[in-house]
Amino acid sequence: MKRHIVFDLDGTLVDSLPGIAEGVNRALQALGRPTLSKEKVRRMIGSGAANLCGKALGYEDAAHTPPDELAAMHEQFRHHYPQCWQYPLTRAYPWVPNMLTLLSAEGAELAVLSNKPHDVTEPMVKTLFPHIPFSTILGYTGQFPRKPSPESLQYIAEQWGVPTSEITLVGDSMFDARTAANAGCKLVLVAWGYAEVGELAAQQVPIFGSVDELRHYLLNA
Repeated sequence: MKRHIVFDLDGTLVDSLPGIAEGVNRALQALGRPTLSKEKVRRMIGSGAANLCGKALGYEDAAHTPPDELAAMHEQFRHHYPQCWQYPLTRAYPWVPNMLTLLSAEGAELAVLSNKPHDVTEPMVKTLFPHIPFSTILGYTGQFPRKPSPESLQYIAEQWGVPTSEITLVGDSMFDARTAANAGCKLVLVAWGYAEVGELAAQQVPIFGSVDELRHYLLNA
């Protein structure tokens, strides 16, 4: 049976924290705000640029941030991040390219789905994984709501001509877990990303700290 696998990007395929933190701090500096440690930024990743910007300003999320403050921060981040995400501030996890190559060689259909803006997601994936034949690379464009809405994953399923129940979503966060639940697809989580492993364990789904074990599972489950 052909495997259909959708990967989250940040914390799953790539360590993007240094580049995101750099973009956030350049934006904060431009607004005369204090900068943040990478560890603080780490806990803000996953729910899209607007929520990241709101949290960086000290609010709960974008919805709880004064609109003028959010707009200014978002504008600065969207200006700076495309200029600073590149290597070495964003790297593929060293064991991931080989895994993707082997999955593709075994005939698996592969896609990337991220809440990161599409105009950064696509060049990032193509730069860091130039030889991997992803059938779809999809970041946030406004066409679909961000994860955990299931609509973008449903779109990928339509492109493949399969029901979402035949897709395995591989991610590192509660946003990915909620997306899989909302879409009715299978879920696998990785332990090397940005969420706390204890938080992920409550999902009662496979959690892998070894890429070899993950690859074996994806090909044989």
